[in-house]
Amino acid sequence: MKFKNTYLLLLLLLLSVDLFAQREGEIEYEKEFLIGLNFNTNAGLIGGGMFRYATLVRNKKTQFHNFGFSLDIVKHPKELRYASQTSGGSFIAYKKNHLVVLRPTYGREFVLFHKGNEDGVQLDFILNGGISFGLLTPYYIEYQTGSTTEIVPYDPVKTPDINLVINSPGYGTGFSSTKVVPGLHLKTGFSFEYGHFTNKVTGLEVGFLFEVFAKRMVMMEAPVYTGGEFHNNQFFSSIYINIFYGGRK
Repeated sequence: MKFKNTYLLLLLLLLSVDLFAQREGEIEYEKEFLIGLNFNTNAGLIGGGMFRYATLVRNKKTQFHNFGFSLDIVKHPKELRYASQTSGGSFIAYKKNHLVVLRPTYGREFVLFHKGNEDGVQLDFILNGGISFGLLTPYYIEYQTGSTTEIVPYDPVKTPDINLVINSPGYGTGFSSTKVVPGLHLKTGFSFEYGHFTNKVTGLEVGFLFEVFAKRMVMMEAPVYTGGEFHNNQFFSSIYINIFYGGRK
């Protein structure tokens, strides 16, 4: 919470600055192409990937149209991986579905501080949003029934005992049963670009994401007999970092 409050305070301070001050020279490009990796507080080590294409707004020397998309992993905060006592395999207890989100997006990019040629750091403010496509894929497990085992989607009624789970075959097993849940997202962020040349882009973006889906995204579900209950969200928020590379012309 403290991190989010600090981010919002920084946003207000930067927006209060004269956007045309403290720049060196003129912006020498009209188009920008970026690809990158995403890290966010709703995922594991790597959150996903992103692509962005920006074009200069006509009659606006410091504003760009911003088009792009991202593909990100979303994990439930209560996920816990177990090791099977019989096979040596591993699985996530009570996991019902994988969640991957595809986000086509459109917005604006505002150049706050423009760097000099071959020197300095460029600071941009980015505001974008759009439709979200939540891809819910059943989580499959290898479950022991008597003397046999079968690969089935986890179900809190049919496969309730985690002690009988031998392994998880991975995301690809249930991909054909993926369900799409629509939603909306909004992102704000600051981009720090420190490439040495105006036609190359290297840097990072730090920001905040808010997202809502048409229904609760059920990622985990406990059997009734355990007395436990997992809270599955319809609304999501996260802090993210994009590390990107690209070009300009």
